Amino acid sequence: MNNLSDERDYLATRRKSLLTEKDLNNHHEKIKERYQGKKLLVIGGAGSIGSSFIYEIVKFLPDSIHIIDPNENGLTNLVRNLRSKDNKTSQIKLLTSPLDFGSKISDQFIIENGPYDDVFNFAAIKHVRSEKDIYSLMQMFDTNVLKHSNLLNLLEVNNLTKSYFSVSTDKAANPVSLMGASKKIMELILQCKHFEFENKIKTSTTRFANVAFSNGSLLQSFPIRFEKREPIPAPLEIKRFFVSHKEAAQICILSSCNLSEGNILVPKINDSFKLYSIIDVAKNFIESKDLNPVLVESKDEGYEIINENNKNYPVLTTKPDTSGEKEYEEFVGLNEEVLKSDFVNFDVVKYSDFNKEELITFVNNFNLLLQGDISISKTDLIKNVKNIVKNLNHIETGENLDSRM
Repeated sequence: MNNLSDERDYLATRRKSLLTEKDLNNHHEKIKERYQGKKLLVIGGAGSIGSSFIYEIVKFLPDSIHIIDPNENGLTNLVRNLRSKDNKTSQIKLLTSPLDFGSKISDQFIIENGPYDDVFNFAAIKHVRSEKDIYSLMQMFDTNVLKHSNLLNLLEVNNLTKSYFSVSTDKAANPVSLMGASKKIMELILQCKHFEFENKIKTSTTRFANVAFSNGSLLQSFPIRFEKREPIPAPLEIKRFFVSHKEAAQICILSSCNLSEGNILVPKINDSFKLYSIIDVAKNFIESKDLNPVLVESKDEGYEIINENNKNYPVLTTKPDTSGEKEYEEFVGLNEEVLKSDFVNFDVVKYSDFNKEELITFVNNFNLLLQGDISISKTDLIKNVKNIVKNLNHIETGENLDSRM
């Protein structure tokens, strides 16, 4: 392990070699030829996945990288870290701006500073907890769907790039959450078939597994809670497939370099694919602190153990009963086709067929919602989403993560 991030990621992945190692080696020369000396735009580049991607892509020595992210401090730290690298990496031209993805100002930035050889978009509303009310849902579909559509239109009309990549999620395969459904619709948007023009941009995506200890994740809260001497919460009966930050970044590189037409790179179900319960990851974290994990059912019981100041530390178990929660992970949805490829640890899922007119109607109606011309209830929004994502199996339990520790 090279650093603290690698050590923490290992607590969830339990892999001593990278899932991406063989495929990255096999495609190394192709990736180098694709990105060396090129001009790249990275949207959402200060986030945990976006910044990890930048740290990996600079190894292929692009000429310049323009980075958009509203996180001003994150951009500052990213630039400092990049400028502290070896001479070749530190000489890459960087242009950063703290802009909101999809705003008029960010559009102006892209037009005036483009064109780009490749555009990478990591901006997303990615948490199931954001399904709690109509306002957060509207923001989710605006960010995950509408802004992608608007940006692709901008890029094509102004001839600003030949390649566009964005991140989807495993939750887009047979979705039970509206977040997963929003990403499924984003996958359809990437095909650009709802536009009047003939699209010339090559598009690709990947359905991510859970990125260990990524920003905002439950796992990221473990070290924070430990420092504050709080119980470590973890849901019962929930297993996940985790990838490290470095693996996540390299998966994005593999997808963007090799795929087109909106096809999707997903982990292959083979000997390298292992699910781990979140409770086991919590136990691993506590054991890494030379302490003994103890499962408890209440906060009070947890604080009692902490206050005893012995070698025990509590894992607060919770019921997996929040809306949109999925008990297991899958990467290939019902009726989806897996294409033949030369990847060792990944499969390529073919883009989905869909009704173009229904997607156009959804996009147009949602734009009216965002303009305040019409209003909608959460129930009606779910009905509209189901018109596009036919296999959405959303169950409203009335519980959301904001009510949890």
